[in-house]
Amino acid sequence: MNEREPWHRLLADAAPRDHIVQLYQDQRFLNAAVCRFAAAALANGEAVILVPTLDHWNAFRPRLEAQGVDVDTVQGRGQLTVVDADELLPTFMRDAVPDAPVFLGLAADVIARARTGGGYPKVRWWGEMVNVLWERGDVAASMNLEDLFDQLAHEQGIAIFCSFLMDNFDGEVHARMLPRLGENHSHLIPVEDYERLERAVADALRETVGSDDARVLEGRLLAGYPTRFHMPRPQALLLALRQVLPVVADAVLQRSRTLYTA
Repeated sequence: MNEREPWHRLLADAAPRDHIVQLYQDQRFLNAAVCRFAAAALANGEAVILVPTLDHWNAFRPRLEAQGVDVDTVQGRGQLTVVDADELLPTFMRDAVPDAPVFLGLAADVIARARTGGGYPKVRWWGEMVNVLWERGDVAASMNLEDLFDQLAHEQGIAIFCSFLMDNFDGEVHARMLPRLGENHSHLIPVEDYERLERAVADALRETVGSDDARVLEGRLLAGYPTRFHMPRPQALLLALRQVLPVVADAVLQRSRTLYTA
């Protein structure tokens, strides 16, 4: 793994009340990010709560062990808690919507056990219940649950990380989902390779509007794009372009996809 990747450092140093979201399309990137988040916390003496599907936990566990984590030992001493996402999710859903008091109560109990059981005041949480809802097509419920996780992060003082099976080069994702995710997250990890994204977006913008206009657009768009969402500069440029020049944004986004994946 490239230690210089900004997302790598972000996940290693995740702080209380951070709420980080990753977009991924392959298991390898998901494994790398989640295991980095978890392994760094364990090494720092923090507690970690993972709420994966069974298939994903079966992919995470051997990678954690390959990184030197004795999974049985850290689970036994209460530093690592693993909860099945498909089992936990139905316990707080009411009429296809998360019941806020029930969810917050259940989550607070899990966090309290992680803190007091092993004496770990700092806690991190990664989970994919929001992605389970997203993949089912329950977008409103998924975003509602993300709002609750953001509330949980602030009330409990924990770092939260979640991952969505979502295409960062999809125009609808840029138009609808990313602005919504910006309302309840602090950081966005849109792709695995930030340097490649930088090159792809810069080249796509130049090819689409010309070198001179590209320079002017980049400066003006980034200066006028307010967000609480921390993200790579080229990602912010794509989102700003979507707001101001949506037709141009479509062309730049699709060309960026081609260049990024080439």
